[in-house]
Amino acid sequence: MTAAYLVMFTGTPTAVATDLARAQAAALTDRCRPVGADQYENRWDEHTPSEWRLMTRRKGSGGRWSWTQRSVRTLPLLPSDPTR
Repeated sequence: MTAAYLVMFTGTPTAVATDLARAQAAALTDRCRPVGADQYENRWDEHTPSEWRLMTRRKGSGGRWSWTQRSVRTLPLLPSDPTR
């Protein structure tokens, strides 16, 4: 494993995962907790090469997507020191 995925909400880490799909699922599960969340559709946008941001819009509206405050960031893992 060369990287970890950090789930963020408003710049605060909320979870960590070993693969991107699990990190995005964790962020989406947190996003869907509020009442009425089933009325929205969500998608992930690669904001930078190491950051994905969750976007949302009301189902069936065809309107534009809005950024949420949830993101997933890639963190490189440092190799373990064999001399320790």
